[in-house]
Amino acid sequence: MAVVTGLGGSVSGVTIVDNVTQWSITMTAESIDTTDMDATNSYRTRIGGIKDWSGSYTALVDSLAFANYDTDLGAIAATAVFSLATTGTDSTLTGAIVVTDVAVTATLDNAVEAVFSFDGAGPITILSGS
Repeated sequence: MAVVTGLGGSVSGVTIVDNVTQWSITMTAESIDTTDMDATNSYRTRIGGIKDWSGSYTALVDSLAFANYDTDLGAIAATAVFSLATTGTDSTLTGAIVVTDVAVTATLDNAVEAVFSFDGAGPITILSGS
């Protein structure tokens, strides 16, 4: 088993964000109950439903991009690319996103950061490095 590390991330669309310091993605699928009145053994039956993905990324605030953070809300970013370092070629998770929330944090002893929350706007493509 090869252990991987987070390598980077970038988002392009309304505002380009290249200075990503952290990211998180959650992929989900609906579980649709198909249990009928004649269920045997009193157990529910289910089938898989619609898939979804969402997440967040943290970036160092860029003074030029900062003015556009409000226009990023609700806009579809053309491409979000999040990378994992593996042996050989890097693995990537790529897809269009809708930014749903931006939180900016400033502390005395750190660079100003912004946390962007997002929902996937279509499928996520996972390319595994080799």
